[in-house]
Amino acid sequence: MVDVLYVLGGDGRPASARDIAARMNLSHKSVAGVAGFLIHSGLFQPGRGAWALTEAGAALARLRATDSARARLHLRDLWQGSWFQQRAGQRLAAGPLEEKELANHLRAGLQGQAERGVFLVEWMVYALLLERDESGDLRLPADQVPPPEVDAQPAGPPGIFDPLLNTSAAEITALPDDEFIALMGAYRTVFAALAPKIPRQQGA
Repeated sequence: MVDVLYVLGGDGRPASARDIAARMNLSHKSVAGVAGFLIHSGLFQPGRGAWALTEAGAALARLRATDSARARLHLRDLWQGSWFQQRAGQRLAAGPLEEKELANHLRAGLQGQAERGVFLVEWMVYALLLERDESGDLRLPADQVPPPEVDAQPAGPPGIFDPLLNTSAAEITALPDDEFIALMGAYRTVFAALAPKIPRQQGA
């Protein structure tokens, strides 16, 4: 439909659902259903029974005719952060899935035919947001796999000096007198333990 609308309307002229349907040998209902997704995904401008390509849609159509690899990269950049990219990323973070399972996950809560999830998967594979492995399962591209979570603090009990080292100057000055004196005593104990011991000279 993106290619057909580019032929019929060029960069900005709208084409009617009837003309698009006749060119693609589809029903008006099918054309309107797909147009809804293409509007939501930034490729079609909103319209009532007629649509025009957005700048991103026209760029995709031009690239599809001249450089298919760049066309896919263009669509990947456009759809980064989209709701379907985020939903697929969350589901695939734990590892690859069968296409049917991911398609059902993507279409959960959406209106329309059951094939809508399959169409979303195909679009995302084309846009390089998903990859198929040797067995046909779907996975995230290597550059989109979230890094493993790293604990902010190392495992194990806190060190004896942690409360001292993590106390700011503002927090120290705001302490009550008795707590301030106790903290200074703790600092003195620490420094005394860390200071090199100087051998006592005889006769001193």
